[in-house]
Amino acid sequence: MHDATRDSTPDSTPGSTPVGEVALDVTETAEALARYRSRAGMWFRVGLTTAAGGVVVELANTARRLEWADLVAEGMGGLALAPLLIGLSALRLARLMRLRLAAHPWTAVRAETAPHGPHAAAVILHDPSGGAPVALTLVGLQGRHHAADPRPTGELWWCGDPATGGVLARPGGAELIWARTPGRLTRDRILGAGDSR
Repeated sequence: MHDATRDSTPDSTPGSTPVGEVALDVTETAEALARYRSRAGMWFRVGLTTAAGGVVVELANTARRLEWADLVAEGMGGLALAPLLIGLSALRLARLMRLRLAAHPWTAVRAETAPHGPHAAAVILHDPSGGAPVALTLVGLQGRHHAADPRPTGELWWCGDPATGGVLARPGGAELIWARTPGRLTRDRILGAGDSR
């Protein structure tokens, strides 16, 4: 796969070379990572605030034990769980992305999407030097999977290690999504789905 070099200008052809010695040198990428981390922090704060509100309602209700207040406190505790988990997971992914983006250059590769179950998305990266294709599954809310859609150019930017995962972006590096290497059976199924299209 072609590594990025400083001061090169990417074009739209597969196998082209993006900008920067490491991916975090690309201004759009650094800004995208900051936005991602900010959204993750927002989700976490929403969950924390909702949970704290439930605790306050419960503490305020200790003397009178009103049934409706107990229901409100329990409901707020339940509502807090989803944004807390989303926020914590996204903060973890932001940290992993930052480590990869600060250590590796962007690599422009030919790519295609592959069907992978009703709720998951997968991408196949093709090494321009003729190496074996790499199957990756996307990690993130389904609404963010468009960040790894190689259409219309058939190209994605990749930063990472196919064995342990990394970051994908459409050319320009302005929106990021984490991708991981699946197990052997899933990997074979994804590669087979790509071949059969």
